Amino acid sequence: MSTNKAPLRATDVRRRTVLPTTLQNMHNAAVAGAAAGNELASEEHLDAIEEELNRKVDADTEVLVEGMAELVKMSKIDGKDHFRVAQEAFQAECRTESMIRAAHSLLSLSHTLKLLHLFADTATPTLTRERLAAQLDKDIEAAKAKVDSLVAGGASA
Repeated sequence: MSTNKAPLRATDVRRRTVLPTTLQNMHNAAVAGAAAGNELASEEHLDAIEEELNRKVDADTEVLVEGMAELVKMSKIDGKDHFRVAQEAFQAECRTESMIRAAHSLLSLSHTLKLLHLFADTATPTLTRERLAAQLDKDIEAAKAKVDSLVAGGASA
């Protein structure tokens, strides 16, 4: 029994997907906002969210900076016994893992902010589309006037 399945084609087209962590972050932010922000005004709520995001960025950046400084400090091997070198190797692994978690956290935050920017701003594309439509209407009217003048000029000749 043979089936005629079309072969899968390799493509470089990006397929947009929503990461589960992004959905979880957005859901957690919505739940936290609903629990704490019902009595806040819109501007105050946005300021609170901005402060929270800034704190998160600062904390993750601090972890990355401290981790890199610690790794550089531990990289010197001269005058250390094998036990101390092994201990520092383990510390370097732990520090690296925490740095990777911080980097992933920043990446997730960046992705979430991109999605929020992508889906939140609906006024700007509408205004741009209306401005373009108005310009095209003017161009069409100018073209019609030019055609009318050419037709009128050709009819009188």
